[in-house]
Amino acid sequence: MLVYNTKTRTKEEFIPQRSGEVRAYICGPTVYDYCHIGHARTYINFDVLRRYLEATGYDFIHVQNFTDVDDKITKRAAERGMTPIQLSDEFIEEYFRDMDALNVKRASRYTRASDYIGKIVEITERLMAKGIAYRSGGTVYFDVEGAGGFGELVSGIEGAVTDPIMSLGKRGPFDFVLWREGGAAEQSWDSRIGRGRPGWHTECVAMAMDSLGEVLDIHWGGMDLIYPHHECSALVARAITGKPFARYWMHNNFVTLSGEKMSKSAGNTAYIRDVLEGFRAEVLRTYLLSKGYRERIDYSEAGMERMEKTYDLMVEGAAEARKGGGGAGVSSCIKEYADAFFGALDDDLETGQALAVVERLSWEITGGAPDKDFAGASRIYDAVEGVLGIRLRR
Repeated sequence: MLVYNTKTRTKEEFIPQRSGEVRAYICGPTVYDYCHIGHARTYINFDVLRRYLEATGYDFIHVQNFTDVDDKITKRAAERGMTPIQLSDEFIEEYFRDMDALNVKRASRYTRASDYIGKIVEITERLMAKGIAYRSGGTVYFDVEGAGGFGELVSGIEGAVTDPIMSLGKRGPFDFVLWREGGAAEQSWDSRIGRGRPGWHTECVAMAMDSLGEVLDIHWGGMDLIYPHHECSALVARAITGKPFARYWMHNNFVTLSGEKMSKSAGNTAYIRDVLEGFRAEVLRTYLLSKGYRERIDYSEAGMERMEKTYDLMVEGAAEARKGGGGAGVSSCIKEYADAFFGALDDDLETGQALAVVERLSWEITGGAPDKDFAGASRIYDAVEGVLGIRLRR
């Protein structure tokens, strides 16, 4: 199987560190609101990768975090008269409700940033001892230049990325927060480096390495995480271990609304729960797999209505293929279809091409090609359900 590695900007053969086992980490949501269909695309595409590797014989150990330490959580909780943990609990439950509806398999383990404060403090102390982190006022920064600079996922950055609240006292424009003081109204913890709260990038390093070891096989996330989050996380991990954080970095593209990237903070959002009031979950899953994960998808109700017809055609095709109970034989026609279907998935998880194969087969099997032999077609529909995770039901 070939996968596109963001680190090398090329497709590479996927070879895990340990024979027969894959260790993967995916960045979870910041839990202060409901999930939108951009989140759905991330977790559905990763779910297909997991299902396909499991179907080909791998044990897939999959860890996902929840970011439950964030200013947005503190603000929303205060507005609703709740504690940050209560608010996070509510939206983690909503996350599971959405993902279960979309047939996304649950992770081997879920982690929460708030449970890893001790590990994060330990990492920060180790970096300070190495001289790669420094204190400025009440904030501990990571010294990007002192650690050798960026280069894991990005070759250069135009302009400095700074936090206006935390910009004073930094040695370099790209230096980022590892730990900062927390006020009475913020989420904060007592620690050996003072009362405060962690920076975002340190959280994922602590959770991933504690759960999966120093080097991951796969680290997945949306393309918006390439910089700064994943680049900074990779630099922190390498500074601690001297090893690359992940062998394969994989990133899915955006879902847009009217051409604009979907974002909760920008108010440009289609929530999963709202979409599922008008469409079946299976149709949304099919829609979000109708292009390869590295292609952009523009969401519209008209597009969903068209996809509903495609989905219904596949359901009819599956029903027709299963009438004979499957049988033992596979016709040459179906072998060609199977080769095209699995060949698409082997080529960097091209789900759009794989679905196009199934759509064509469904058209032919329901009357478009009455003279063809479709023996064994049910196996392809089994793969649609088992690998693509699209439940074919009326």
